[in-house]
Amino acid sequence: MNSSQKTFLLFLIFFVFTQKAFSQTSVQEKSKDWTLSVLPLVYYTPETRWVFGAGAVSNFNLGDSISTYESQLAAGIAYSLRKQFLSYLSGRIFTPGNKNLIYGEIGWYDYVYFYFGQGMNVSQENEEIYSAKFPRVRINYAWALGSNWYLGGGLRFDAMDIYQKEESGQLVDGGILGNEGGRNSGLGPVVLYDSRDNQLYPVDGAYFEASIQGYGKALGGEFPYARIFADYRKIIPIGKNQIIATQGLTEMTFGDVPFFALPMLGGNRLMRGLFEGKYREKQVVVLQAEYRYKFAPRWGITAFSGLGNAFSQENPFVLNQSKFTYGAGGRFQLNKRKRLNLRLDLAHSPGEPFQFYFTFGEAF
Repeated sequence: MNSSQKTFLLFLIFFVFTQKAFSQTSVQEKSKDWTLSVLPLVYYTPETRWVFGAGAVSNFNLGDSISTYESQLAAGIAYSLRKQFLSYLSGRIFTPGNKNLIYGEIGWYDYVYFYFGQGMNVSQENEEIYSAKFPRVRINYAWALGSNWYLGGGLRFDAMDIYQKEESGQLVDGGILGNEGGRNSGLGPVVLYDSRDNQLYPVDGAYFEASIQGYGKALGGEFPYARIFADYRKIIPIGKNQIIATQGLTEMTFGDVPFFALPMLGGNRLMRGLFEGKYREKQVVVLQAEYRYKFAPRWGITAFSGLGNAFSQENPFVLNQSKFTYGAGGRFQLNKRKRLNLRLDLAHSPGEPFQFYFTFGEAF
């Protein structure tokens, strides 16, 4: 899954990806500080087609509701019409008084992926399909610094088993690093700032996350390289029930990066309108903006655009090769208290086919 997957060790717990968030209106048990929802899971993206499954979401508070943010855990299992299987457990946990934050994902996947090459000069004619099985761990633990800032560390691990490739394709004949799969393990510091008033549909505030990881044999991996990641989002209220959401994101890798770990454009969260994985390279930069208008108690509309580029020393940054995306969508609020939206988007990039997305939660 990559950006759509955005994917535990011991007792550490995990973050819910908004594209897999669930409605809280199905089978539900309640106590004073704990709710559990069990419900079907259905969504659509170009990379998966229709996905069907089941999931459970638990919301709870480890302290009092005034001084401690609500925590959430989610587990799910699903199967796509592209014959992709996924199972995961994810979450976001705040300890009493918000003194510590634990978030991430653990999962196991049997997935079909698409590879076109590297850089911005790839062709649709070079599309090839490969299949991989792998466990995934993404875990972060951070300590509160005050004023919405957190500092901690993060672990990332995949053990990719690529068991099927196209004959005479690039992954067979092209000498691509990682074409047989392999273990990929990284560790490093993370800093986080979050002043948003809501995680699923904020109407004010900002979010910032930055991390650095070192990968290699010392951590049980097979590929020595470094990764730098930064993601900044700002929510700007501009009128009654109207906001502008903006995002600037960069992911940079240096060293012997396997092709399956290269930063990518596209997907249902980053540059909607591009097929996820078509454009990948060692460095990626993205700018996105979205207008959101809630015109009725549960109904809303959006218009969005994005600009992104994937480049490296071998495929240098060229401004006029950047991809522009745009689109519009509708929203239906499944849960008013949680502000959980059902999302329907239609997006396009010049020279690319139109893409359709039906899922949960906002893109950013």
